[in-house]
Amino acid sequence: MEYYYLILAMLTAGVSLAGGLVSLFTALHKDGEKTDLIFGILALCIFIFLMLPPMGFILIDKAPYAPAIIFKRIFIYAYYLLLPWFIELYTGYKKRALTISIDILFIISYFTMMMAKVDSMKPWWILIALIPFSLILYYGMVGAIWQMKNESRANGKWLFYAMIIYGALLLPGVVNQIGNNYFGKMLGTKMFFPFHLQLFAFVIIMSLRLRENIFEKYRLEKILRWRDVRWNSLVQNMNLILVELDTSGNIKHLNPFAVRTLGLDSAKEWLNKNWFDHFFSKEQIEISKSIFAETFRNEKILPFSVTPILSKSGKEIIVTWTHVFVYDEEKKLKGIMSIGMDITEQETALKHIHELKQELEKENLLLRNKSLTELNEFNIIGQSEAILYAVQKASQVASTNAAVLLEGETGVGKELFANLIHQKSYRFNKPFIKINCAAIPAELMESEFFGHEKGAFTGAIQTRKGRFELANGGTIFLDEIGELSLSLQAKLLRVLQNGEFERIGGQQTIKVDVRVISATNRNLVNEVKEHNFREDLYYRLNVYPITIPPLRNRREDIPSLVAYLVKKISQEHEKQIVDISKADMIRLTEYHWPGNVRELINVIERSVISAGGNTLKLDWTNGKTQSAHPSPVPLTVEEIDRAHILKVLEACGWKINGPEGAAEKLGLNPNTLRSRLKKLNIFRSQT
Repeated sequence: MEYYYLILAMLTAGVSLAGGLVSLFTALHKDGEKTDLIFGILALCIFIFLMLPPMGFILIDKAPYAPAIIFKRIFIYAYYLLLPWFIELYTGYKKRALTISIDILFIISYFTMMMAKVDSMKPWWILIALIPFSLILYYGMVGAIWQMKNESRANGKWLFYAMIIYGALLLPGVVNQIGNNYFGKMLGTKMFFPFHLQLFAFVIIMSLRLRENIFEKYRLEKILRWRDVRWNSLVQNMNLILVELDTSGNIKHLNPFAVRTLGLDSAKEWLNKNWFDHFFSKEQIEISKSIFAETFRNEKILPFSVTPILSKSGKEIIVTWTHVFVYDEEKKLKGIMSIGMDITEQETALKHIHELKQELEKENLLLRNKSLTELNEFNIIGQSEAILYAVQKASQVASTNAAVLLEGETGVGKELFANLIHQKSYRFNKPFIKINCAAIPAELMESEFFGHEKGAFTGAIQTRKGRFELANGGTIFLDEIGELSLSLQAKLLRVLQNGEFERIGGQQTIKVDVRVISATNRNLVNEVKEHNFREDLYYRLNVYPITIPPLRNRREDIPSLVAYLVKKISQEHEKQIVDISKADMIRLTEYHWPGNVRELINVIERSVISAGGNTLKLDWTNGKTQSAHPSPVPLTVEEIDRAHILKVLEACGWKINGPEGAAEKLGLNPNTLRSRLKKLNIFRSQT
């Protein structure tokens, strides 16, 4: 049996010698790794251990031990001392305290073996050695599992298999030792320690894996060299500026295109010169250096930037840059590589286009205002700055999902603006639901908003969807939002925040996507202060407020409105109204219109109905309107002009020239106004 055991030992020695030499040769190569170095020493230690006399695994273990045995065991102990370091390097799973502890226990075991004088002391050094043997098994298994999860599944799998064999032979080794050469007696040999058989398996498995890694490394290096050739060719021939800087901002590389663009003779003469000192303006040097230093301190790169640089001749070049960090072989940050595109011509062209666009927009602004005045698809008529500003704001917000709060007095046309916002939004082909919060009783409002389930209350004979559910995907217009009760305000807030609600009597949460446009004629800020309106709901609704101006603040729009309304209402009532007296038009313009456009519509409609011919005669039968004009209408144009000019002069404190003067309000030249005052015999003493 010892004969066959010796053959196995020699075979293990041969494999160890071959694997060790190859690993050492690889490690001593300039690109070698420490893993190969440690494994090479491990394998050679096994070879020396097996070849020293007595050759093979079997040793005569009788204390005191012969010097040859003690010397021979130095190499097997060296193998086990280096094994945890190999596991650490191979897997990358570093447990330095565990590694050192294993080595210390092996050293204690070795010296205990050396000091053994009688056979009774023999078991102690072996029992001590079993502890680090077990720790190596634990370290190898944990490291292999960690490597399979984090680094390389293939490498970890090979080590895992090696550790399984290691553990499978460790257990019978323990049994053999406790049983006083139990397996040796079975096999008829003087001494048999089966744990040593794992040396053969370990060297075979790890030699194959390391060689496979080497072949893979060479294959990758070949691919990398090929890619380097392609990259160098690209760098040398691409029409992009490539600059590599070290951490101090000194130039380490310039490609040929950068040399040509910067007007340099060669790249070599500029190496190790500071990039910022030579190619940036004086105003930019310190700022650019500060940003550059901050980039390295935080290791957070600015991925894209546009920076003007200077050529050797002082010409400014605008460059758009992309930056990447550069690392050395040990993954330490050593610099930054910037790839830039010369966009000087594009920037100059864009600047010129921008200037032309600004000029064009100045001209188009008038055309745009005119189109807003002439197009009445939303029934918003006017050319005053106040109404055009409101229309402009409504058009700006229409394409977004923002909540809009329309503020203004009763009758200014808030619903028309809500229509405009919806029709110009991307939801224009979706439902547009309108609710007048002041027209529905408070007890029915919740059902109106959110709907109810069948049997939720008396009279609920069937399930009914609420307005929010009907408006899903579209827009809901909440007119007179200030009339809502506080309890309903809280439920409305939930819909605005989360887009969800429950029907009355229902338990299922319904989610909707609804854009909210609200309107009010109240001052919601005061309502919030008086605790009549929830502050949080106010801020949800008031994302984008638009104030609709009252009619008295845009009197210049009244003639256009009158013309539009007369034409529209005349067609509805089958009338042919084409004229209106100047006196009536002035009267309409001067009236303060507390009911705004709605009141104007009523006055025009009454007048159209009562008109007997082609000329419109105003019907001031409304008591409120009549009380605002108790005096009779002037009979002549001269008297009308005189009264109007006097009213404006009184309002301006008889100031004629300058801002807020009477001439500006009347749209007249100051000299023309003075001539008209003299003609109409108007003097300040008359006031």
